Amino acid sequence: MLTSVFREIKKHVQIYILFIKFSVMAQMEYRSNFIGNLAMETGYLFVKLSYMVVVYRAGVTINGLSPDEILLFSGTFIMLTGFYAGLYMINNFTFRGKIVNGDLDVLLTKPVSLQFMATLRHADLTLFGVDVIAGLLVVVVAWVRLGLPVTFATVGGYTLFVGISCVVGYCLFFLPQILSFWMMNTSAIAEITDSFWDINSMPMGIYNDGIRFVGVFVLPVFVITNFPPLVALGKMPVPYGVWSLMLPFGLLFLIRVVWRKGLRRYNSASS
Repeated sequence: MLTSVFREIKKHVQIYILFIKFSVMAQMEYRSNFIGNLAMETGYLFVKLSYMVVVYRAGVTINGLSPDEILLFSGTFIMLTGFYAGLYMINNFTFRGKIVNGDLDVLLTKPVSLQFMATLRHADLTLFGVDVIAGLLVVVVAWVRLGLPVTFATVGGYTLFVGISCVVGYCLFFLPQILSFWMMNTSAIAEITDSFWDINSMPMGIYNDGIRFVGVFVLPVFVITNFPPLVALGKMPVPYGVWSLMLPFGLLFLIRVVWRKGLRRYNSASS
């Protein structure tokens, strides 16, 4: 039983590597478009960094967080934006089209998870590369300026919670897309949920207790980019830590339940 599980995981990892390879090949096919997208995303990144520099140079302290600590939060936000925009967003935005146009029919014939194929098939390596590299550099600068130790507890804890953040981000922003099985137009819902991503651009400490409670326990968007820095800084409250360790499993279970219910409502485009 355990061997077959590992075999399935290995197969899907190998397939995902192929997805990444094909995405790179598709983007590099038209070099001018690739260079243009790279320049545009770099420009957007500089805009994000300019806001961050203004806050940093102002020496603002937010709920006890120093400018260098805020820098750690901002770098984490930029880095995880790369994961969200580069690996998930394009698949989310095209999911409804797969249902309407019948592309889901083709995916149904594949001997791998349909959800895996529908939600991770495409990647934008321009968005991913620019934001992840820039965000990681900002995190390193903040880490050094704060004098944080490079230990298994700090680096390992930060990395673990970045992984948790990726899973939570995948689930939270894909869940509204599953409504496409029931609704003709989910674009408004998708746009509203997508706008929640930018809430994470600053530490959740700028919000009052009620908003923080909702953002952590009801619509756990704050978990995504706030918790890794809190772990690295040693400021993670125990209830938050316990909640965030359970959350990915609960969200993945919820996604599977809603996905299966939606799939039972799916009518083939050929029918």
